[in-house]
Amino acid sequence: MSPDSSLQRWVLPSAEILTVGIPFCVFKLVTGLIAIESPFAVLGYVLVALGALDLALNAGNLVALLVAHRRIGAVCTAELALRGELGLAVDVFVSFGLVAIVVGFGLIARMPAWALPIWNLAVVLNVLGAGGGRLLASVRRVRVAP
Repeated sequence: MSPDSSLQRWVLPSAEILTVGIPFCVFKLVTGLIAIESPFAVLGYVLVALGALDLALNAGNLVALLVAHRRIGAVCTAELALRGELGLAVDVFVSFGLVAIVVGFGLIARMPAWALPIWNLAVVLNVLGAGGGRLLASVRRVRVAP
């Protein structure tokens, strides 16, 4: 097996879970916790449940990738519900929307103190993952170009 096939098969998907999937779960869970303490408590409970389910899906896929070098299923509830790319796109939109709401409305101050470092780590991993993924894709295109 070539290093490129290992990279494609399980290393990059594992990195994606660590830099996209799990941070998106954190965004849902922490925003849900903030919302529970507001007039939007019902939405908060929905976000906490969604974040917990997505975390279980991501954790299962990460373990499967590390052990068997393959995913075992969907990485988020939206992907399950909407079958594929549309679900992933909806999940990205919702997750980024939650970050925008928390930052834009100054809700970081309402975050539980223990959750702030987790939130910050999720944001850092997500930003670095997006930048690193973009850079890797460009480098790979340059290597393939004649």
